[in-house]
Amino acid sequence: MSTPRTVTGEVSPERDCPSDSSMVRLVYRRNFLLPIGEVWAALTEPEKLERWYGTYTGDPTSGRVRLTMTDDHDVATTDVEILRCTPPARFAVDQDGWLLEVALRQVGQVTSLEFTHRHVPRSEVGEIGPGWQYYLDKLNAALTDTPPPLWEDYLELVDEYR
Repeated sequence: MSTPRTVTGEVSPERDCPSDSSMVRLVYRRNFLLPIGEVWAALTEPEKLERWYGTYTGDPTSGRVRLTMTDDHDVATTDVEILRCTPPARFAVDQDGWLLEVALRQVGQVTSLEFTHRHVPRSEVGEIGPGWQYYLDKLNAALTDTPPPLWEDYLELVDEYR
């Protein structure tokens, strides 16, 4: 087993919760040497999303889709409500109670992605954090046509997030 070489997510107190709240947010940043449209497509087009995360049914313009994970370790099906969407720069969704936000920005030839999982109970960060790091690394592999990472390599990162 090898430790992934990507940067772990940042854990910080949630901004819109009381100061004594145990809710935090996980923030991940990635850069891609690709146009913003290609990264947006990998996040929103069913056939490209399926390469690294899952597939969905339903019409996104209705504000709701049904997502089925397509990973060996997770094949759950969940409801996703699209809260905000401004192509190709940002979107926010509620994935079965998880508040997720994506922001993209292109400067020159580089597109920066910021992924945020909001309102995470502090006690669950160790389990959730490595998962998002794994999926974002799978996104990178899909965008660069390189072999995807192995989930087993992320299990030892639990303590990094606590």
